[in-house]
Amino acid sequence: MKASTLKIILAAVIISVLLLIIAPKIIGSNIQRLTVDPLIALIPPEDYSQLEFHRNEFSSGWFSSSAVVELIYTPLGRDSISLLMDFDINHGPLLLTPDGPKLGLAFADINPSIRSNELFELALAELPFSPPEITLDLLLGFNQSLHLGMNVAALNYSGVDAEINFAGMDASFNANQDQSATFILDMGALDSVEKNANSNIVISGLSLRSHTAQMHDLLAESSTTLSIPSVSSSAPLAFTASEIVVEYGVLASSSSAENVDILQNISVADITGDLPIRSFNWNSEVKELNGELLRHLYQLLSDLEGEIDFSGAEINRQGQELLLLSLQHTVELNNVLTANAFEGDHSADLRIQWAGLADLNNIAELDMTAALAALAVELDVSLDLESILRSPFAEMVDPYVEQGYVTIDSGTLLIQASLQNSLLQVNGKELPLEQFFEPLSQANP
Repeated sequence: MKASTLKIILAAVIISVLLLIIAPKIIGSNIQRLTVDPLIALIPPEDYSQLEFHRNEFSSGWFSSSAVVELIYTPLGRDSISLLMDFDINHGPLLLTPDGPKLGLAFADINPSIRSNELFELALAELPFSPPEITLDLLLGFNQSLHLGMNVAALNYSGVDAEINFAGMDASFNANQDQSATFILDMGALDSVEKNANSNIVISGLSLRSHTAQMHDLLAESSTTLSIPSVSSSAPLAFTASEIVVEYGVLASSSSAENVDILQNISVADITGDLPIRSFNWNSEVKELNGELLRHLYQLLSDLEGEIDFSGAEINRQGQELLLLSLQHTVELNNVLTANAFEGDHSADLRIQWAGLADLNNIAELDMTAALAALAVELDVSLDLESILRSPFAEMVDPYVEQGYVTIDSGTLLIQASLQNSLLQVNGKELPLEQFFEPLSQANP
C-alpha cells in the first residue's frame, strides 16, 4: 500500500476520532435548545394559556447533560397539575440507546413524575396498587427530526374488590422539520374486574395511527385510525363486539382552498350477546366547511378554557359572529347509517345541503323564507318490518303508517322525505311547512 494512501486513511481516522470527541461538547453547548425547547414546541399554541413552564435545573457536561423541566397545567375551573420531567441527555453524534447505537444530535431518557393538589395525591394514595411505571425517551436527528417514545409497563393486581391485568402500552411521536408528524400507539390486552359491582370488561388490545401534514394547523390534511380487535364483558351485560374501527380525516376541499372536508367512519363488524344490535356502520361527511368558521370557533373555545374574562355581552357577540359565519357559507352534510338489529337489516341516508346566505350581514336581517330556500334535505330510511315488530318500537308502526309518515313495501318500512325549494314532501305527499315551523308571515312581519 502506498504511503500516500496510508496517510489519507490515518487522517480520516484521526478526523473521525476528533469529531467523536469534540462534537459532543459543541452539541452540549446548545443541548437545552436542541432537546427541551423542541419538546415544549410540540404543544399547540392554543393550549399555552393553560400551561406554564419552568426550567428548574440545567447542567451541561462534555458528553452528557441533565435538566429538570416542570410543566404546570391548569384546567378551566380546576386545580393545577404539575408534571416534573427529569432529562438525562447524551450528546451526539454517536448515541447509545436501548435499541442500540444510533447517529443523531442527542438522546434523552426522561423520567416523568406528577405533583398535584392534595385531593389528587389523596386519590392516588387510596389506590390499592401502584400506578404502572412510565418511561419516555427523546431522539433528535441531524435534520432536526424528533422522535418521542413512551412505554407504560404492565400491571397485574388481584385484590378483594378488584382484579386488573394490563399488558402495557407503547407509543411514539415523530415530528419532522417540515412540521408534519406521526403518532403511533399500541396497547396490550386489558382485563378489569370490579367484584362488588359484579362487572368486568376485557379489551383485547388497541391500535392508534395518526398523521398530520402540519402539527399546529387544525385545518391541515390529517388522518387518524383507531382499531380494537374486540371488547367483551360477561357482567352486568354479556356481549362481545369485534373489529371496532374509527376513522377520521381532514382533507382540502375541492371547492375552495379556504374550505375543508371532514370525513368520519365508525364501524363494528360483529356484536354477539345480550345486545339487540349485531353490526353497525356510520359514515359521516362534512364537506365545504369554511376554515375561518372553524378557526373562529376553536379560538373562542380556547379563550374560554384559558379563563379570559368574557362578559355576557361579549359571549353573545362572538356567538352571533359564529352564527353569521355559519349562515353565510355553504356546507354539505352526508350521513349514511347501516345496522343489523333485532335480527333485521336497516339503513338510513340523510343528506343536507346549505347553499349559504352570502349577502347576509346581520343576524337581525335573517329572512326565514330565504333561509328555507337555501336549505335542501333528503332522507331515505329502510327498516326491516319483521324485526321492528319484535322491537320495543312495534307499537309505533301503525300510527305512523296511518299518518303517512311511514309506508310498507314488501316487508320493509320506508320513509322518504325531502325539502327542496321550500317544498316539503314525505313519501310522495306534500306537507305544509307551517306545522313544523312558525308561520313565515309571523316570522317575517
